[in-house]
Amino acid sequence: MRTILFAAFVALASTAWAQPQLKVTQLAELADGLSQPHDAAFSPDGKLIYVTDMRNSRVRVLEAMTLKPVGVFGQGELSYPHDAEFDRSGRLLVADTGNDRIAIYETRGAGAQLVGELRGLSGPEGVAVAPDGRIYATNTRSETLAVFRDGKLERTAGSSGAKNGEFSNPHDVEAAANGSVYVIDSSNDRVQVFDSALNHRASFGAELKLNGPKYLAFDGDRIWLADEYNHRILLLDQRHRLLGVLGTGKRGRGPNAFYKPEAVLARAPHVWVIDTHNDRIVLLRVENTGAE
Repeated sequence: MRTILFAAFVALASTAWAQPQLKVTQLAELADGLSQPHDAAFSPDGKLIYVTDMRNSRVRVLEAMTLKPVGVFGQGELSYPHDAEFDRSGRLLVADTGNDRIAIYETRGAGAQLVGELRGLSGPEGVAVAPDGRIYATNTRSETLAVFRDGKLERTAGSSGAKNGEFSNPHDVEAAANGSVYVIDSSNDRVQVFDSALNHRASFGAELKLNGPKYLAFDGDRIWLADEYNHRILLLDQRHRLLGVLGTGKRGRGPNAFYKPEAVLARAPHVWVIDTHNDRIVLLRVENTGAE
């Protein structure tokens, strides 16, 4: 009987750890001049992407569908930027990590002008805009989540730890269309989900065997999550169940092989992988995602 139960447990564990590989076609790649790119944001019209070129302390602007470079800004203004997000007014918010702020840019195509900042932060590496206009930022040094409203710090939530509502090296924060807030609790190898009032609703990660997750992206009712130290990108459904995997689980460089990727953008059937430690961005067409 014990043998039967053990075999059933092994089979169940193997199923949970199964990595359904997604079929991909590489459409473009950019590596020239990048140094540990961290994340990116689509322009409001979707034609450009703004890439935080972290170790170069700048933002690179690329054509979304070709990855052709069309501009650069932020030199002398930014220090090790990590995340980027457009607000409801069309301004680009950049998590300016080394300067302990969110830098605010007015953009016009490939050009940009620094027009403001949000202060009171401690090593921010993630920034998000809620449906109601509030801005969230992760503080990696104080291990908290900051909330801004109308340009002013409204509250700070969380503390250091591993319980619900606590964080260890929180990286990304994203706000879903329904107001839910996702915080990538990186050193706890999990993602925490909160409601719009920041009440804890769920956590996931152990069942996916996450290892240093960093940034996620919504694509309709699906979620793409960069699992850095597993060298892979996960596709999840709205209940956080695994649908498919990009990457082999081992360090590599190719259409479907990455080295500590930290972020991803998605617009089905296309996926932009920020392959951070290969110093490149890869544009893929992905099949079998459930998209029409």
